[in-house]
This record gives sequence, C-alpha cells and structure tokens, in this order.
Amino acid sequence: MAYADYSFYTDTYHGDTLTSENAAKWLDRASEFVDAVTFRRTEHTFPTNEADAVKVKKAVCAIAEAQYQIDAQVRATQAGVDKQGNLRTAVASMSSGRESVSYMQNANGSAYARAATDTEAARRLLADIAAQYLAGVPDSEGVFLLYAGVG
Repeated sequence: MAYADYSFYTDTYHGDTLTSENAAKWLDRASEFVDAVTFRRTEHTFPTNEADAVKVKKAVCAIAEAQYQIDAQVRATQAGVDKQGNLRTAVASMSSGRESVSYMQNANGSAYARAATDTEAARRLLADIAAQYLAGVPDSEGVFLLYAGVG
C-alpha cells in the first residue's frame, strides 16, 4: 500500500518527475522501502500526528523519484543489440558533422548513475533520502521510525 498518491505527490510535495501513468508503481515501491527502513513501523503504527504523517508521505515521494531516476539510468546505460545483431553499449554522445558516436564506458557521473551500477550505492542513496525526512519522526506509539534498538 502506497503512503502517498499522485495527488499528494503533485499538490503537496510539488513533484514533477513522475507522471500520472507511472506514479502508482514508484510510490508503491518507495512505500515498501520506507516500510523496510522503519522496521515495518509505518506499516503497523503509522504516525497519527498530521505533520509526522506528511513527513512520511514526502519521504515516499522523494524516494519514488530517486528510484525512478535510478531505473531511468539503468535503462539508459544498458547495452543493446543493433539491427545487424552487434552488441552496442549505450550512447554517451553523438555529433552530426563527420558523424561521431561515443559509447558509455562507465556510469560514474552522478549519484543516480552510481546507484544504477552498484546496489549498495543505491541502498545508501535511498536510505539517506529517507533519513532526511524521517529522522526524529515518531510512530503512533512514540517510537522514532528510524530507531533500530530494542525495547
């Protein structure tokens, strides 16, 4: 179950990366990530305080955008097969005069590019985004969502 919907994403979070067609997919995946980093507290004891609930929803929106960007980067850097059946890496740049094509060698340019090629980098990026929104936010029982301790 997604904690934020497209209406919240556009009207409150003011997001413009996701579309009405793909938002449900990414908001649902981001909600699952938030469930994981909060040790399922959001699933069982979602914050009842409105301001805290909005922070959770904004975290979901930010994570959804990042997951979307990582996925777009993965798709852009994937190798493909041309019409002749030759394996081609992703195009990095093209020129028209005297035709020049450069192919992607690696993806070290941005955080999304690193996350697209390194699952640990992706996890860290998404966890950092979650922490920006969820640090200090309690669940409905007063336990901080990111608290990993016992009792």
